[in-house]
Amino acid sequence: MRKLQLYGLLDDIDDPKQGIYCPGIANLSPAQVDLAFLMPRMDHNRAVRSQARRSEWAALLASDPFGSESALFSLLVDKGYRGVVNWPSAIVLDGQMRQAMSTIPASAETEYAFLARASAVGLSALAFFRSLDQARAAVGAGLDQLVLHPGLLEPSQTDGELLLRSLGRMIDTLRREVKAVHISVYTSAWHESQVALSELPVDGVVFVEPRA
Repeated sequence: MRKLQLYGLLDDIDDPKQGIYCPGIANLSPAQVDLAFLMPRMDHNRAVRSQARRSEWAALLASDPFGSESALFSLLVDKGYRGVVNWPSAIVLDGQMRQAMSTIPASAETEYAFLARASAVGLSALAFFRSLDQARAAVGAGLDQLVLHPGLLEPSQTDGELLLRSLGRMIDTLRREVKAVHISVYTSAWHESQVALSELPVDGVVFVEPRA
């Protein structure tokens, strides 16, 4: 089973080849990391591209309106990154917020198109999703390495067993529809205390574990 660590500070990982470098989450708790898209703290993509070969994976803000996308991809290839990930991500948005942000544009579909263009220049792509429709959109964009995010958890309102069954059914449905798909699950010690996500029938785990 593949295990990747989502990290924000360069000192927070021992083996960069097992990491996803995401500077925008530095010093955030796992619960806050889930909201990273809604709390921009820096020029995220600039911070990523300033590091050479620090990680095999680069977490990118796909809706960043600044800079040249093609230049960014070329620079990441030159610096030795293996691939790109859509995080911080618009997949966490719901309702009116999702509709409002889609005009930026900031949406799951925009992110998957971004990842597909990265794939076209030789970078691997790892696509976060939180619903079956999003997974289908990612696959439709030509992406076959997916990361299931459980959604924003509210400890006082989350029924862990119910959510786990729902996510399991989603994974089963996706595997029936798409045979050649690699599915990981996103989790942390905090998430596991709410829902045993690591027990899902997946091929890998993406975890965030800030050091004390």
